[in-house]
Amino acid sequence: QKYQHLLNVALKTLREVDPTFPCTAIAVTYNFTGSPHIDTLNVGPFYGLSVGDFEGGNIAVECSATVVAHVDTQNRLGKIDGRFPHWVTPYTGT
Repeated sequence: QKYQHLLNVALKTLREVDPTFPCTAIAVTYNFTGSPHIDTLNVGPFYGLSVGDFEGGNIAVECSATVVAHVDTQNRLGKIDGRFPHWVTPYTGT
């Protein structure tokens, strides 16, 4: 109940951006640093959004053995497939 408004805004935003996206969970973090990992419970992509006064902090996704994509989620939604190795790149600020 404490964060119900945040949940409502997040779900409304997702419905506006991708009406058929099957949202099953929402994670809210602060100053998150993610080392390379695979989301083993994901059955599909996820959306990421970061806000704040910082530089860097993209989500890097290993698309293949030689290709890493960098998804900028600062003040925008980015769709990432967590079933591929991914991590948060270094950043400064908060």
